[in-house]
Amino acid sequence: MDDLNYWKDKWIEVGREYILNKKTTKETIAVWDESSKTYDETVSNSRINIIYKLKEDYINEDSIVLDLGCGTGAYSMELSKICKEVHAMDYSDGMLNILKAKISENNIKNIKVIKNDWNNLDLKAEGMDKKYDFVISSLNPGCYNPSSLMKINEASKGGCCYIGTDGKGQNKLLNKADDEILGERIKGCDISNIIYPFNILYFSGYNPSVFYIPCNWEGRNTYEKGVSKLINRYKDLIEINYNVEEKIKHFVKSHMEGDLFIDKSENNLGIILWRTI
Repeated sequence: MDDLNYWKDKWIEVGREYILNKKTTKETIAVWDESSKTYDETVSNSRINIIYKLKEDYINEDSIVLDLGCGTGAYSMELSKICKEVHAMDYSDGMLNILKAKISENNIKNIKVIKNDWNNLDLKAEGMDKKYDFVISSLNPGCYNPSSLMKINEASKGGCCYIGTDGKGQNKLLNKADDEILGERIKGCDISNIIYPFNILYFSGYNPSVFYIPCNWEGRNTYEKGVSKLINRYKDLIEINYNVEEKIKHFVKSHMEGDLFIDKSENNLGIILWRTI
């Protein structure tokens, strides 16, 4: 068996079921623009621990770093405290506008914001081929495929970091909602699992290392947004008729914590580190 092609094919196969891969680029950007409004409320501070780990062997005060799918800058802001320069790339105006506001508020001079789509970016044309001392991509749907992963090696002249999940995350409240409303659990898409990029890198001749840290997310919604969240969760699976909607409303109402419907995702992040060949 050709191990490299096996893992590439498996990742591509999993990606066919990923909800964002079924949307157009315009629709996907709209999702992230909307998500940016509450994104920082869900980001765990435990992610910052990753930066300190990188500082040991991969980055220093002379490093120029590319942060792919930077979002609102959870990593870029921390990297800017250590590195000479950080290039923060995303294609969502919503995410980038929040990052720009943070940069301005904190008078940061060494973060360069880049609006671009990693998958359609010509590195040589943009002068980004082997430009960076370090490239990081964390929970970035734009890198949930083999070609986008390997493109990281073209941009880096040194170290690389890919952050995904261990594939064992769970959300107990949403699982309970599935049981009560659907009668069965929704099978989550495994596209962020680091088993795919790790093996692709390994069988491509790299020497990746991996470590894990706990990282949990919270969805904090009003009653109305909680109902909307569950309707959107189930609308492609069942008909949202009057009875189903009433079930959803009852579930949300009975699980409110004060004024909020709070669902918690318990995860472990998998952090892959390697050096370009």
